Amino acid sequence: MEAGADGGAPTGAPRDRLEIVVEREDGASVWASLVVPDPDPARVGAEPPALLILDGIGCSGWAFRRIVPVLATRQPVVQMHYRGHGRSPEPPRPWRLSMVDLADDAAAVLDALGIERAIAVGFSMGFQVALELYRRHRPRVAGLVSLAGPASKALAQFQGTDVFGHVLPLVRAATRHTRDFTLRLWRKVLPSRWLPLVGLHTQLNPMRIELGDLEFYLRQMSEMNPELFLDMLGDAARHTAEDLLPAVRVPTLVVAGALDRFVPIDTLRRIAFAIPTAQWMVIDDGSHALPAEYPTEIAARLQAFADSLGPATSAPTA
Repeated sequence: MEAGADGGAPTGAPRDRLEIVVEREDGASVWASLVVPDPDPARVGAEPPALLILDGIGCSGWAFRRIVPVLATRQPVVQMHYRGHGRSPEPPRPWRLSMVDLADDAAAVLDALGIERAIAVGFSMGFQVALELYRRHRPRVAGLVSLAGPASKALAQFQGTDVFGHVLPLVRAATRHTRDFTLRLWRKVLPSRWLPLVGLHTQLNPMRIELGDLEFYLRQMSEMNPELFLDMLGDAARHTAEDLLPAVRVPTLVVAGALDRFVPIDTLRRIAFAIPTAQWMVIDDGSHALPAEYPTEIAARLQAFADSLGPATSAPTA
């Protein structure tokens, strides 16, 4: 039986899993996986489109560990690790870490896997990547999903203020000048025992998220280059796709956590109402880590959304 993404518990029927590494023209390598369900004679010709998971910054599948095995019993699921994340090695300098670069990486992954169209599921910063994928590779996108994901300027309303966006350039400059010290501190602090406990009680819903999931996330973060993390965060903080929202013409689902302190519910509501025919869902006790806090509910909603799109087909020509 196939294990869940990145070591999650096995769930559901046996499945086939393919892992690939996509080489990009600038020398970067992007790891990706495809999990497909066992053939179901009752659904031949009516399979829903694949789901493309676009993670948040610093994430490499931790928030979806309990969701992917469930989703993959019904439809193909693609996961990729951004440049310098998880199993994707640090790219060569000068780094190309913009939302556009990450979107092009996602399109290259779909190409390599032979997937014509997919529902782009963006968690946190991943929705910014999903929107750029739609802008630049529109025929490849069958639908869009925001799971606590902004459309622009990821730090603009962090904790209800834009102060972090102003401080970030100073932090990045300091990191570049003290690389060895920053790396040692980063790798010492992130995996420490007290940091997950602080996160649970200040930013997340401690009644919903598993401590082991949060510790797994922090271990992944500690393996990243902190300078790369901050540079990508800077790109996310500058990026905007607000202009694209009224032009979205594919089914869209926006899911918000009412207790989200990173991307406030009002920000996500504006996104939902700016996209024609977007569906809007609020999880009353959800924080920013919706997939990790509510895996059963999110998996069911994603399956229903995928089913509502009908069979996986080529993009319309009009």
